Parts: sequence; structure tokens; C-alpha cells
Amino acid sequence: MKIHIALRTAVAGAVASAFVMLPATARAQEITGRVAMEAVASVSVTSDTMDDPFLIFDAVSTIRVGRGWDAVIRPWAKRMPGGEWGAEMYQLQLRYTSSTRIPYRIDAGIISSPMGLATLELRADRNPTIGAPFYYFVPLPAFDGHSDRVRLMSGGYPLGVVVSASGPRWDARGGVTDDTPARSRSIFSASKAAARPQIVAGGGVTPTQGLRFGVAFARGPYRSNAVTIQGAPLPDESVSVLNVEGEYAIGYTRISGEWIVDRFDTMISPAVARGFNLQAVRTLTPRWFAAGRAVRASSPVLTGPRPGRRTATSAEANLGYRVTPNFTLRGGYQGSSSLYNPKWEHALAVSAVWSQRWW
Repeated sequence: MKIHIALRTAVAGAVASAFVMLPATARAQEITGRVAMEAVASVSVTSDTMDDPFLIFDAVSTIRVGRGWDAVIRPWAKRMPGGEWGAEMYQLQLRYTSSTRIPYRIDAGIISSPMGLATLELRADRNPTIGAPFYYFVPLPAFDGHSDRVRLMSGGYPLGVVVSASGPRWDARGGVTDDTPARSRSIFSASKAAARPQIVAGGGVTPTQGLRFGVAFARGPYRSNAVTIQGAPLPDESVSVLNVEGEYAIGYTRISGEWIVDRFDTMISPAVARGFNLQAVRTLTPRWFAAGRAVRASSPVLTGPRPGRRTATSAEANLGYRVTPNFTLRGGYQGSSSLYNPKWEHALAVSAVWSQRWW
């Protein structure tokens, strides 16, 4: 518990101290100005939910607060089919970017996840498909009879500190976060789990223009101070998360993908969950584009009446049309099976995305 409190205190203290120490009269960067704001709104429906839309509202504000220092604020809200609303703060951080020969960056606060390729494209205007990889949002089944609400990879944004650096053909990062990348944790939620410090490291190489390979690793506890339904204490357990990613762009085509392996320690034996996400985008004309995605994930159940592996798959193909630089329409096919229902389901889907940037 002392470690958990120390992590939260150190991160909060670093952010607060940086705000106090930054000069109020620092010159704004010429490229972005003193304040940059972006807003995104999207609505999507399927042939099964034509009168029950999925809504997302996303906003990002970047404020120059000193030479090399920026504050990033990103509130996010959604309405799920069925009427349930949710909101959280995706980013609330300080970012320092150096002007040294080998540039480096420090992100502290509620930061974008240092792992997961698709976390960079969860914003609706950056996502070429209508849906996102399901394993970023769907909990894995209980491995040993106790549900920890973990995922293969989280689409959430953790509290932490990460230092990154890059060169013409390489990039590297490392730091500490308050929970495993395999769980989403909103620090403003009254039901949030206790902090569990994680060590995260990663990097990548760009051997030639348009081609990049990357790898990232995280290790730390995912279960602590847990009890069974009968009140018996459970042993603390840890998880290792490995993420391998790659992307290749040539001409008007871009292909990207990631492979994830999570190894959860349990009371019975290690539970290994794994999955992949493969995406392709093709620009057809200045206004038209085509995109497709295939996703698969599997996870073991080690106890209960039906032990074994559970597998889920999804596929999507759609056409997009840029009506204006700020407004895009998409439509296409979605098919999926889940970790809890192996039956394949089919649907047609359409979406509209609006985005706007103010300097």
C-alpha cells in the first residue's frame, strides 16, 4: 500500500510542481501557437441498432505553458447502444519536449498508453474503420474462478510517467504507470481499483521509409488484496504483457498490425491470453478510401464446469467518403463472435464523423 500511495503522490507532485515552476511569460511555439484545440464527434449505427446510436465526444486541448512545456487536457464521453452514458478524462498531463541533438520527451499525469498500436487511432477521426479492436474494451473471462476485469489490452489512459526518445531510424521509451496495460483504470471513478505500479518499456526501428517494427513489455501486479466470494484472501498475482507491432506504407496503401501476449499468474497455473489486430487502408481518390480490419483474441478458463480456451473473432470492411475536410461518412460490413458466444453475427454499419481544429 505504501508503494501505491508513493506512486500516486510522486506523479501528482511532479505535475503540480511543474505547473508552479513554469514561467508565465514563456514564448509560445511558432508552429502551434499558445493554445491548440481539437474536437471530434461521431455517431454510428448498425442494422441491428438503427434507432439506438453509439455516440462519442472527444476533445483535446494543448496549452503551451513554458519553453518546451505543454499541458494536455482530453475529456472523453460516450453513449452506448442501450442508453448507458460514460465519461472519463483520457489525458490530463504535462509534456516536456527537448530541443537537444537527440530529442526526448517526458509525459507525466494521465497519459496516452505507452503500449498498443490501436490506442493511437481510437479517436474517431483517426480510425479508418467504424469499429475498433474489441479486445481493448471487452473483459477476459475469469481464469481461476475470480474475475479481475482484465483485458487483453486496455484502451484506457493510465496515471504515470514515461520518458521517450527518438532518432531518424529508432525510438525508445520507458517509465512507470499505476496499473497494468491489461486493465482500464479511471482515477476519477469511485469504484476504481487500487494502484498497482507497473514497469513499462518499449522501442522500435524504422529500417526504411514507410516501414517500422516495434516491441513493448510491461510487468507488475494485477491482483492484490482480493478475496473470494466466501471472503477468503487470494494471493497477490502479477502479469507480463508483450506487444509486437508493425506498419508498412507504400503509395496509397497502409498496412498495420499488432500481436499481444499476456501471461497472468493465477492460483492454478499461468493463464496465457493472446490476440492480434490487422488493418489495411487504401486511398482510392482524394475523397474515397477503403479500409478493413481483422481481429482475433483467445483466453483460457482454468476451472469451472467448462474449462478450456475461449476465442473471439471480428472482421470489418468499409468504404469512406470525405464530404469535407472536417466531415467523413463510412459504411460497410461488420461480423463478429465473442468470448462468451461463439456464434458468428453479421451486420451492416454506417457512421458519420465530424472533427474541427482551432489554433
